[in-house]
Amino acid sequence: MKKTFALCFALAMLYAGVAFAASRGETLRVGVSIDAKNFDPQNAVDTYSFSMQKQIYEPLFTVDGKTRKLTPVLAEKVEVLDDHTYKFYLRKGVKFHNGEEFTADDVVFSLTRVTDPKSSVFAKSKGVWIDPKGFEVIDKHTVIVRTNGPVGGWLGSMKHPYAMILNRKAVEEAGADYFRKPVGTGPYKFVSWTKGERVEMEAFDDYWGEKPYARKLTFVVLPDDSTRIIALETDKVDMIYAVPPSDFERLQNSDRVKAVKAPGLVLLHLAMNMDSPKLKDSRVRKAIDAAINKEAYVQVVYNGNGIPGEGPLPTASSWFPENPEKWGYDPDLARKLLEEAGVKDLELNLWVMNAADRVNGATVLQSMLGAVGIKVNVSVFENAVISDKVRKEPEKYDMYAATWGMQTNRDAGVYWQSVITTTSIASTNSARISDPEIDNLMDEANHSIDEEKRGQVFQKIWDRVNDLHPWVYLCQADELHGAQKDLIGVDELYDGKINLLTNIHYPEQTERLK
Repeated sequence: MKKTFALCFALAMLYAGVAFAASRGETLRVGVSIDAKNFDPQNAVDTYSFSMQKQIYEPLFTVDGKTRKLTPVLAEKVEVLDDHTYKFYLRKGVKFHNGEEFTADDVVFSLTRVTDPKSSVFAKSKGVWIDPKGFEVIDKHTVIVRTNGPVGGWLGSMKHPYAMILNRKAVEEAGADYFRKPVGTGPYKFVSWTKGERVEMEAFDDYWGEKPYARKLTFVVLPDDSTRIIALETDKVDMIYAVPPSDFERLQNSDRVKAVKAPGLVLLHLAMNMDSPKLKDSRVRKAIDAAINKEAYVQVVYNGNGIPGEGPLPTASSWFPENPEKWGYDPDLARKLLEEAGVKDLELNLWVMNAADRVNGATVLQSMLGAVGIKVNVSVFENAVISDKVRKEPEKYDMYAATWGMQTNRDAGVYWQSVITTTSIASTNSARISDPEIDNLMDEANHSIDEEKRGQVFQKIWDRVNDLHPWVYLCQADELHGAQKDLIGVDELYDGKINLLTNIHYPEQTERLK
């Protein structure tokens, strides 16, 4: 009854025109299933926050999603003076949305802030790479940054939101409220945030780069799949993320709208809490994996729009092994491993986010694990709270349906640093894996700029993770987008949900709006 009321209310909002009024093309209206958690890139760990922040902020360098090459953004170039010293030549004439000039002081402020645990959730994962005492401001547009020894892939890691450049004045003036008063240098500036409903932005007139087509950008929060589809089909939004797999083929064949897909960059995995007494034995964790038919999971939950996971990295990583060992479906092996571990009548608590695929997936996991005698109790939480609960209440869950993607970086060292190291338990290591061997190997890989050596170390990490088995590699779901039939540029969202939306436009927008 409650769900029916919510759907009817959402539909009424649609037809009343709330949050959707705009002339064609002037406002790009994007329907999303999940709201942002906050707008401080150094304190958000979820994809949807990142996707909105990317419109507002910029880093010194990024990695192009197609070519995978290092690309300058706020820095025009960089000189690598030695294996831990970088001299950045900053772009001149860049302004922040509050009118402040972008200078070396903002670089020092931003990168120093990420090293402080009181200021950034990434302090113990990515902040440890930066030497907070190693900055030298040569002039307003030249700055030297030092890392704590050699850091492999560090320049490429700047694609991640942790390295977005903030304005010192804006952060200091907003204080604790900065997460809802963001100021960056990007093509769009923040206007308002009605939590749970919409986020509004507008084109920044003084933007240094290529101006966006749309004068305004609105993210409309539509958690219900049916409501999001109706909004697209009735032209209340221009495009949507997270097309339900069950609707994908129908939208592809529509006369009014279209559906497009791109290979997924996110690995959905079942993180098994290694601090849970029930999951201490690796045989139990491997039994859980053997009981899950990943091919069937992809078919049932995603209508085949994806691939089963094959290991602890998304396949997009340049470090993904050529012929990885696959963990197949074998319920008999699952029962045998449980028997060897002396485990019976196992009952586990599974936490999932309130997205349709996670809830549907939880039902599938309940059935598959139930078939080998494992009872699964499912708890569903809002996106805004679940990551904090996982971090702060680890004693209450045994398994967590987690995702970690490569939209922000393709480097294995950057990826793993956030999810399998002891220091990342405080932030995004939801399996709570703490292994000295992995920590030492990660330290070796991340403090080397020898690519061949790093590759060898990464293979050792891959093998060690498989041996410990803190994750079940469920799947990489395809990115499914929906859009108005003649909307241009949606097919080029090759970098996943975090790609900038500046080039999305209609045919009649032959000239960029001024």
